[in-house]
Amino acid sequence: MTDDKALAAPKAQQPQRKPQARSLERRRAILDATRKLLETNTVSEISLYQVAEKAEIPPSSVYHFFPKVDALLNTLVKEVFAEFDTILDQPLKVENIGHWSDIMRQIQARYIDYYQQHQYARDLILGQHIVSAIHHADYLHDEQLGCRIRHFHEQFYQLPPLPEEYNIFAIALQIADKVYSISHQEFGNITDTMAQEGINACLAYLRQYLPENMCLQNN
Repeated sequence: MTDDKALAAPKAQQPQRKPQARSLERRRAILDATRKLLETNTVSEISLYQVAEKAEIPPSSVYHFFPKVDALLNTLVKEVFAEFDTILDQPLKVENIGHWSDIMRQIQARYIDYYQQHQYARDLILGQHIVSAIHHADYLHDEQLGCRIRHFHEQFYQLPPLPEEYNIFAIALQIADKVYSISHQEFGNITDTMAQEGINACLAYLRQYLPENMCLQNN
């Protein structure tokens, strides 16, 4: 008599399941709802119950993905940083660079435009009630951006010896952000006047290290 077990085909190993589309959609809905809430509420006013109501999903689902508000905000900040990186990925308009300061002017103009269009980003990065973890993450990300901005300058100009213990381009970004923060808190956005003041402030700092006339790189 034939052994049925011997004839049974071995079970194929089941592939590891990917995250379900429903879960990804809910996570995205939570983050999008938080962005919308930050259009009318400050960071300190946001609660997970508000987010659940805005996203039209059960509060338990929000807690499943983000047990605390801070975890939700930190994830949203990472998305803002990714958008900052994308902005910096855009090529510079070489034809508009006649002086080293034009590089920072172009970069700052992009970030100002982004901030002006996204209130949730202003409140997360420039707001008065910034979570300490977000503030630290912003500082670390500025360091990364500063390294990239230095590389942009090095592509065009022969830079003089610069301090090794800190990144002057990262500090310049932080100086500009401080001015934008004042504008956001006073006027609810970055006004054109304060945008120019932020650019002026970061360039004034950089001029302490970069001479007005730098030699161009040999191409």
